[in-house]
Amino acid sequence: MNNPTQTLTVHYATAPFFQIRQTLHSDRAYESHAHSSLSIGYMLEGKTRFRLPQGAFLLQKGALALIEPHTQHACNPLEHTRRSYVMVYFDAAFCLKIQSELFGPTQTLLPLRTPLVFHQRLCETFEHLIASLLKSYSALHVRALEGWLKEFLWLYSEPDSPQKVPSSMREIARFLESRIDEPLSLSSLAQRFGYNPFVLLRRFKASYGCTPKHYGLDQRIEHAKELLQKGVSIAMCAQYCGFSDQSHFHRFFKRRTALTPKEYQVNFVQ
Repeated sequence: MNNPTQTLTVHYATAPFFQIRQTLHSDRAYESHAHSSLSIGYMLEGKTRFRLPQGAFLLQKGALALIEPHTQHACNPLEHTRRSYVMVYFDAAFCLKIQSELFGPTQTLLPLRTPLVFHQRLCETFEHLIASLLKSYSALHVRALEGWLKEFLWLYSEPDSPQKVPSSMREIARFLESRIDEPLSLSSLAQRFGYNPFVLLRRFKASYGCTPKHYGLDQRIEHAKELLQKGVSIAMCAQYCGFSDQSHFHRFFKRRTALTPKEYQVNFVQ
């Protein structure tokens, strides 16, 4: 008999630059989605299909999967199998601060060299630190994780890479991030920013790998997570994040996270 799926999300108020999610024995699948954080994941057991705009990869123990902020991705199980994994979400502003210290001032997060890392020492050290922080808070382990992140960004950032996203598209993305209380139509965005709707759709998708509607929905789900973490009721989360009702919110939240809003809230530890 298979073990039931278990999910745990851990966040420490004294170390706000990261959050850990551990999922055990899961066969749940996700829709393509994006996070505003820099996400680094690894397998505990089993294998998963890791899909990014660059292509699809088979991820198993011994490697780190890297997902840059606002990058569409999906990590789904092989057919009729379960897998256990950990995802760590690093605050993008914190990572940007480190990169600016390492490479000089930068306005946006520098891209990474690769979506997969097989550096044995980095992988093993990261897994050890995260396993310890899942058990309990330790200021020593938090400082070690910060040091690990600095070394990782030094090794895998691309300081000379040109900016992939035009400033005009970044402006639209920031506007979508500021309007998480209501969905915005393509026509209203096009009118506000002086674009033909079809030109805007094509350029935004080329920049972010998804439509403005999809991007906006990702931002609303991310904000809903923050509200749920603070204990805000599911009904109020639905209203604050622009969903027509709780059923609508429940459906889209589960499609993006493989958890219901209630499951996410109950399994959040801080």
